[in-house]
Amino acid sequence: MLSQQCSQTKTQQNEETDAARRRKRKAKLYAMARAQERKRIARELHDELGQQLTALQQGLGVLRIHLKRDRPDLSEQILRLIGISHSAIDAIRNVQFGGPIGRLRHDLENTLHSLTEDFKRLSGIPCRCSLPPIPINLEADQASHLYRIVQESLTNILRHADANWAAVSLEQRDNDYVLEISDDGCGFTLSDTLPDSTGLSGMRERGRRLGGPVIIFSHPGQGTIVQAIFPIKPSAQGIF
Repeated sequence: MLSQQCSQTKTQQNEETDAARRRKRKAKLYAMARAQERKRIARELHDELGQQLTALQQGLGVLRIHLKRDRPDLSEQILRLIGISHSAIDAIRNVQFGGPIGRLRHDLENTLHSLTEDFKRLSGIPCRCSLPPIPINLEADQASHLYRIVQESLTNILRHADANWAAVSLEQRDNDYVLEISDDGCGFTLSDTLPDSTGLSGMRERGRRLGGPVIIFSHPGQGTIVQAIFPIKPSAQGIF
């Protein structure tokens, strides 16, 4: 009887091991399929949008030459549009080659400051960037997710908020990092947003990958705060 029970237990363990291997194999295949699809989309973005943006950039350059004498007052605006198209081309390259992850890991502070400076230049909205005085120690994927949350938040302010000021801050509170992007704009009612809104759901997903929630505080006429809270890795504690 004992021998039979041992045999049954061993058989069950083997079945569970085989099932775990099948799940792992399926997960690996699914991850590979997703990676291939991302590469395909990135190639299409680069080929189609890249060509169109390059043509737009060249056309703006020609337009600037023709207007240089008759409308010199437009020269600065055209230069700004050329700069925007150049940044868009760089962004497409970043998507194709996996984003500025390596640079972000080693130079996150300057990258965030540059992002807020670009926001101020394009929008004319004052934007304060408050970061810890000591270098931020994040893994490459963490830095990338944090950067994208800030980028998406500032884009939303630029498009929708009608704000007079904006602010980006990152600080340590006990064993967590707290990231906040705030503005004094028109705000909105959270219940009026679609649950699968691409920008908001994307930020929440990035928050989950950081290891914590992304919380949005907003009310009509009272501005918006986007807050991401995520744990400090044990090896990073004491860095601030």
